[in-house]
Amino acid sequence: MQKAGTNREEVLRDVLVHLRDMTYERVKELRKDQEQELEPGPADEMDLARATADVETHAGLIARAEEKLRFIDEAISRLERGKYGECVGCHEPISVERLAALPFASYCVECQTKRNRAKRGWGTGGTIPPYDQQWTLPEEMVEPGEAEHVSTGVREMEEEIALSTGEPFGPRASRSGRRRGRPRKRPAE
Repeated sequence: MQKAGTNREEVLRDVLVHLRDMTYERVKELRKDQEQELEPGPADEMDLARATADVETHAGLIARAEEKLRFIDEAISRLERGKYGECVGCHEPISVERLAALPFASYCVECQTKRNRAKRGWGTGGTIPPYDQQWTLPEEMVEPGEAEHVSTGVREMEEEIALSTGEPFGPRASRSGRRRGRPRKRPAE
């Protein structure tokens, strides 16, 4: 029985080492690409802007790959200590499906979800300040007769109400009785 456990650990270690090697090669490729982007070329503003964006993109990809390398090294360390597959948060086993998809996972799905919610940043599905505010035109820029901006959710709700009552809706309603090619629902008689 001891031999089966050792064989399993060897296979897991091989998988993690292979993943680490592939990620390391990816970092080397990205660094090479980034260096090529830094070489001076035609210097008009568009080329410089594109080169800067490419360098920043490569820097972000490199940072993510290096973070992945760190996670893989931590997983190898947990494997050597006999803790691989155990959630760092709740110490329960991490599901085989999760480990198959993410061999360096250190948290079970439930604990990782809790950690993501606690971060309250880009990854939570919300919008971070200052991007959480709707921008509106200053009064002096609004032209007479221009409709005020209404958020999509309110607009959709108003449209549903209008469709259910058979009333025209939207800026074109007064002209055609229809909005952007959608057929109007007829009220039940």
